[in-house]
Amino acid sequence: MKKNIAVVTGGYSGEAVISLQSAEVVMKHLDAGKYNCFKIILEKNKWFLSMEGKEFLIDKNDFTATVGGKKIKFDCAFMALHGTPGEDGKLQGYFDMIGMPYTSSGVVQSAITFNKAFTVAILGRYGVHTARSIVINKNDKINANDILSKISIPCFVKPNEGGSSLGASKVKHKEELISAVEKAMKEGEEVIIEEFIEGTEITCGVIKYKGNVKALAITEIVFKTEIFDFHAKYIDKATKEITPARISLPIESKCKNLSEYIYKILGCKGMIRIDYIIKKNMLYLLEVNSIPGITERSLIPQQAKHAGISRKELFGNAIEEVLS
Repeated sequence: MKKNIAVVTGGYSGEAVISLQSAEVVMKHLDAGKYNCFKIILEKNKWFLSMEGKEFLIDKNDFTATVGGKKIKFDCAFMALHGTPGEDGKLQGYFDMIGMPYTSSGVVQSAITFNKAFTVAILGRYGVHTARSIVINKNDKINANDILSKISIPCFVKPNEGGSSLGASKVKHKEELISAVEKAMKEGEEVIIEEFIEGTEITCGVIKYKGNVKALAITEIVFKTEIFDFHAKYIDKATKEITPARISLPIESKCKNLSEYIYKILGCKGMIRIDYIIKKNMLYLLEVNSIPGITERSLIPQQAKHAGISRKELFGNAIEEVLS
């Protein structure tokens, strides 16, 4: 019997537009012979099943929808939801409460990786190299001189919580610092300011595949802009993404081993993507993405394809790992 899969998308942040694109790709590539796919859109004021141009409200008591007098129950939630409430663990907490299986990491792992400062603090204790950084709270008094006494220019300024590089800036002059902080603060309660590490940026996807943790191919990000921000990723397409990355075999091996190690020590599930900078053959962690984009131009599908895994198999595997 075919399983009913709720492809959960939307969300409460600026990343909702990317979530909707990810959901379309999942719906397109999931095996129709095995799964009945339903698009569930989450908005702040309502959750609903979107079907044939109509909306059917989700009953939050049991995460079901009633269509034509028939209640639809779901066997699994496929998490195609970037930003809050999916990537920060809030939705996972709800699913845990009602006993709904889902294809992403759990509450704790999601909450940790959504917070960049927590991520680097925890992984730093396990010997993972990270950039120096400081965090500014919304209620803190912002003083450029105080910041620059701890972090030198150039530096990166971005929201401490969030993804898709929304609100991120590269600051090269002191006069730009305060406006960059204010820009980032519009996306959340805290801002993280990181030292600039000059090197090669790479990213590595990791999945649980047929019962084993598996690092996928590594992608090199070549910039046409100062920063790999939301516009560069999704609008201007101002980057060149090279899979596999043009790196040495020892660095490739080290990156894959480290990525699998991070996946295991954090206790992640599903698909994640880890971003690094390579400087003098040293890997510096940038961040961990617990629900990375899976749009037609996203990196995880590119990396899986190079590893010989089709989108159909990638998405189906994510579900089977949960249901097995």
